[in-house]
Amino acid sequence: MRGGYRGKPKPKLPSHLKRVHVNARIQKWMLDELKRKGEVGIVLEYILIKAGFKYQPKK
Repeated sequence: MRGGYRGKPKPKLPSHLKRVHVNARIQKWMLDELKRKGEVGIVLEYILIKAGFKYQPKK
């Protein structure tokens, strides 16, 4: 047996929670620091939220 899921499939995420890949150039020491603190994408989300970014629903 190859591929596929086992057990219960993951529920679909609401559109405002879906993630988008973004290419960004940052210095290696910054990336190393982010990796030390945890999952890079999650850490960046928290940093942006702390900096004042807020969820803007589509109009």
